[in-house]
Amino acid sequence: MSSRSTSCPLLLLLLLFCLPAGAQVINPNLDPSAQQASMFRQGKDSSTFKDQGDWKEEHARIYYNYLNSAVTRYPDTSLANFHRYQPTQPWWAKDLGNYGTAIRNPFFTPDIPMGLSLGYHIYDLYQLKLDSLQFFNTTRPYSAFSFMLGSKSEQNVEILHTQNISPGWNVAARLRYQSAQGYYNFQKANGIAGSLSTNYTSKNQRYYIAAGLVYNRNKQNENGGIPGIGYLDSSSYADRQLIPPVLPGATQGSRNAAVTNILRNMDIYIQNNYSFGKTDTLYNKDSTGISLQFTPRFRVKHQLQLHTERHIYKDRNPETERYRFIDSIPFNGTDTVTGIQNWFYIDNKFSLNGFIGKRKELVQLEAGIGNRIDRFNTDYVTGSAPQSSVGNYLFGELKKEAFTAGQWNYLASGTFFFTGDATGNFDIKASAGKDLGKWGMFSGGFRQNLSNAPYTYTSFRTDFYDRTASFDKMSITQLWAKVGLESINLEVGIKNNLVANYLYFDSDLKPKQQSEAFSVLQVFGRKLFRLGIFSLDNEIAWQQATGNAPVNIPALLLRHKLGLETAMFRKALYVAVGLEAKYHTPYYVEGYTPYFNQFFYQNSYKPNNAPECSAYFNFKIKSFRAFVLAEQLQQFFSTNVIQAVGDTPGAIYPGPNAMFRFGFTWILIN
Repeated sequence: MSSRSTSCPLLLLLLLFCLPAGAQVINPNLDPSAQQASMFRQGKDSSTFKDQGDWKEEHARIYYNYLNSAVTRYPDTSLANFHRYQPTQPWWAKDLGNYGTAIRNPFFTPDIPMGLSLGYHIYDLYQLKLDSLQFFNTTRPYSAFSFMLGSKSEQNVEILHTQNISPGWNVAARLRYQSAQGYYNFQKANGIAGSLSTNYTSKNQRYYIAAGLVYNRNKQNENGGIPGIGYLDSSSYADRQLIPPVLPGATQGSRNAAVTNILRNMDIYIQNNYSFGKTDTLYNKDSTGISLQFTPRFRVKHQLQLHTERHIYKDRNPETERYRFIDSIPFNGTDTVTGIQNWFYIDNKFSLNGFIGKRKELVQLEAGIGNRIDRFNTDYVTGSAPQSSVGNYLFGELKKEAFTAGQWNYLASGTFFFTGDATGNFDIKASAGKDLGKWGMFSGGFRQNLSNAPYTYTSFRTDFYDRTASFDKMSITQLWAKVGLESINLEVGIKNNLVANYLYFDSDLKPKQQSEAFSVLQVFGRKLFRLGIFSLDNEIAWQQATGNAPVNIPALLLRHKLGLETAMFRKALYVAVGLEAKYHTPYYVEGYTPYFNQFFYQNSYKPNNAPECSAYFNFKIKSFRAFVLAEQLQQFFSTNVIQAVGDTPGAIYPGPNAMFRFGFTWILIN
């Protein structure tokens, strides 16, 4: 290997730790073999094969892969749904009435950890994840700047930049910031997220390294909701800032809440692999250019992940009557209740990989062993309570990805812990599918998981009170199937969740476990009608829980969008305009408690919300896209929807008033 080859990975690591928290990256060689097959299928030379002197002369091509996937993906430049500025959120996600606050998905989606975990998933739908980290490959420096401004000082800013340093080495960075004051007192929420990723492939395509850093921080001011629904119907409180919140401010006259929750986490990931196989030299038609074609047959891989997570609960103005879930505590005027939980782990795994089949249809087999060191700790003023565990596990995978229509894709993988506190935990999954081109696609699979109760369920402590408990392992089994018919724009699917030893918080704010197994059956579908420039997009989901399942879910969720999309001024301007509505049948909504930063199960209050309506206008001029969005328009004939129930009797979390949002994305390719 040349000196340039060895120096690039070292420089990569320096960049990983020295650059500011950023973003996303991608090189198509995350799985070099399959990636090259995809490139050849497109009939284009990869920039990876070009000499450094001429790779910059290629036309701009921007694409990426996800971690441990070789399927080529491209940045989304569509217009129809551009007004959904946070595409990772489900259509019907429910926050606490302000963007950035605790959020949940009414479509039943249980958390499935592997091994030990902390247990805070309240902000997952806002966060960047290691599994969704993008590894780019570009022939030109690519930048995207996004900005969104909404009512009540709501703003969302995101910057992405990626470029290839050399044909085989790419770096990308992403930074995101969001903040929203909210319509109600003491409701401000903000968050910052960033990622940095890079990948490098040696000239002979045998050595590969990928590295990434992901950081998230979410802060939420807690107002406890409002005391009752009567305030929403009174003309005296048309200005929602006049409604007294359940929880007080930090100090007299302060605009900040006394109670706050902060969750921050960071992941650092490094993968190294070296492949053995066959290298062929390819010549173009007139023999003036050559490129290498490498087909791996055996690979040695090492993966290292470091994860740190910290949750901070703080009450600067505690009141005895508010802490009804514990014995009476005589707080004085200077007391502050603080609870800090920390989680850190190091995950090392080593594996051997084999490849079978033709170069364009390789089947990958992987088997390996891993070691994980977990450390939990609760900090409080007078001390700390550490807890450590060292676990070892075996893992394996059989995988084939599809790169052209008509190819099968399938995956079978498993992980099993055989030492440590997570002994007996396992995660097994399998799936298969086929892309039928213009006819559509079908896929199906199953997953079974057994995992320990999260740390926050078993241990929580502050300077004034503590809670400990012991729970059995939770089991989740999922079966699913999906069929898409592109010729008639129809997609339907079915999923069944079987859960045993389910963990939840009850209405007394105590963690509970239901040993009796229950299932949640879900049927979902989407149908798009088109007539010229008009379209009607319809989405429906039905779900039903069996037995006495302690889950809050609506039976039916609906979303409909009537839109118009067309080009104007000789295709210099593209516009998409329309109306959108979403609705769910009445159900006992989840409650939310700021004291543990968790949703809880309740069956005493069932709101009957009106359909939520919005209107949008999106437009695109070359690489510039923008939208204007008016939301919660149903308030012209109804009142605020109810998002959740508070932990104080009668308290509710209402949605915002009718509001506007404006945003744009500007893409620059140098």
